Amino acid sequence: MTPVLPGGRRAAGRARPAGRPLAALPVVAALLALAVCKVAQVPAVAARPSKVIMGYYVSWKQAEFDHTQVRYEYLTHIAHAFVWPDPSGNIVVPPGFLYPELNAAARAHGVKMMVSVGGGGNCAGFPGASSTAANRARFAGQLVDLCRGNAYDGVDLDWEFVSNEEERANFTLLAEELGAALKAQSPPLLLTMAAPGNNFYGRWIEFERLSAVFDLIGFMTYDYHGTWSSHSGHNAPLTAGADAACGSLDASFGYALSRRVPPDKVLVGLAFYGRSFDCGGLGLPFTSSEYWPYNEVMKLPEAEWALVWDGAAQVPYLRRRDGGMIVSFDDMRSISLKCQYVKDKRSAGVIIWELSQDRRARTSELLQVVGKSFGAVAR
Repeated sequence: MTPVLPGGRRAAGRARPAGRPLAALPVVAALLALAVCKVAQVPAVAARPSKVIMGYYVSWKQAEFDHTQVRYEYLTHIAHAFVWPDPSGNIVVPPGFLYPELNAAARAHGVKMMVSVGGGGNCAGFPGASSTAANRARFAGQLVDLCRGNAYDGVDLDWEFVSNEEERANFTLLAEELGAALKAQSPPLLLTMAAPGNNFYGRWIEFERLSAVFDLIGFMTYDYHGTWSSHSGHNAPLTAGADAACGSLDASFGYALSRRVPPDKVLVGLAFYGRSFDCGGLGLPFTSSEYWPYNEVMKLPEAEWALVWDGAAQVPYLRRRDGGMIVSFDDMRSISLKCQYVKDKRSAGVIIWELSQDRRARTSELLQVVGKSFGAVAR
């Protein structure tokens, strides 16, 4: 898929009519003055992002973050999360998921709407759904119907995670059948994927074969440390720093290329959240780790927390001044550096988890940085 090309502001104005008799100048001048006044009042055309910016919109936060709060001008795609399959390949659409106003608003702004299938905790049905030809056909057919009936532009697959040889083979067949069904539509529908950022789960995905099937593959370049870790560390480092064994965005991008995913199909993940660890610094043992949306991190009082910039990892963290906790997160500076990385590597763009988490003071603070980094200009 080719992302929307950047467009600058177009100056309003008009050419002077040629060959106009001098005797008509008083009347013409008055008309021209009125016309120029009206043209000057027409707002300039907003520039669209030069890279793919796919933000996840989670259905369970609709009441607190509705469609009127989404900054569509800084997005190219929205992944509406989540529906999921049952073991027979039927698509389960949870109550309250469908949101026609969101789809309509996205379309009005030129933003593609993807229905995201799976997600953490919703993937138990994938092994069965992918296990037989009949189940795969049912899965693909119902997703096509869901897209066609509800103004979606495609499907985002988020199986967390394919984890053995049988699932690997069946996932390939499932993706190929779904891709063929989507491309057979008029106009063709898109197929994207949320993918693991390293070989631990990535070894069970045939990227070399499937890169031709997916329009875009979003690598989840976050969650490098958390409750599952043996020590505290950054949630989403840009570069590895001293903790190279646990990974980074840069390492995951290299992994994607090593698995023959073309750069122009690679989306890297941006985390609009962080994680806390109840210890005094990085690389230390801890007993608990919590999930922190960016807008909650920014409420922490400066008197109790010190901001530390890790120049090796190119991300910040907060350290409680009494030494009892740290919070790893991304701020506007680190998000900007990651966007520059995308441009330098000629990657397709980014995925964002998730759009409600940077909203504060009526501004989508981090999303605005992403959009402007890729040339978007708000109306």
